[in-house]
Amino acid sequence: MNKNPETKILVLYRTKYGSTEQYAKWIAEEVRADLVKIEDFDTTRFDLYNAIIIGSPTYMGKIQIKDFLEKNWDALKTKPMFLFNTGLFPGESPESKKSFEMIPAHIRDHIEYIKLPGKIDMKKLKFTEKMIARLVKTDTPEIVSKDHIIPIVDWANKSETSV
Repeated sequence: MNKNPETKILVLYRTKYGSTEQYAKWIAEEVRADLVKIEDFDTTRFDLYNAIIIGSPTYMGKIQIKDFLEKNWDALKTKPMFLFNTGLFPGESPESKKSFEMIPAHIRDHIEYIKLPGKIDMKKLKFTEKMIARLVKTDTPEIVSKDHIIPIVDWANKSETSV
């Protein structure tokens, strides 16, 4: 929980199937942060926040906020930042590592990062997405659990004492 009322934390997120949004809501609730979809955020308002947490799904092997980070890096680089992304591959998998490494090194080196398990609802997928999901053997369900946000909440609580 954000104990210091002077510390303003922002949780930004983009979601595709709902896992990232669920995690973002839990995080914002736990640390008493402002919660905004990336598409709805006015990027001239970064200066209102001391720390930023960004959530993104991985889709087609790419962390979906990569371009947002690059475009807004000048405004973000002075802030403590935590990036979490969701997806079906475990964080230690080659696929997950490759998607994170697509983010330029000067950004990766400045942010805290974690990959959280996501889920997809096969009923919501388009035909080609279903085919891809079957090809990469995503039939083992991942569990979206509030327990997964503990490292992010801990980081936010530490960040507030260092800002």
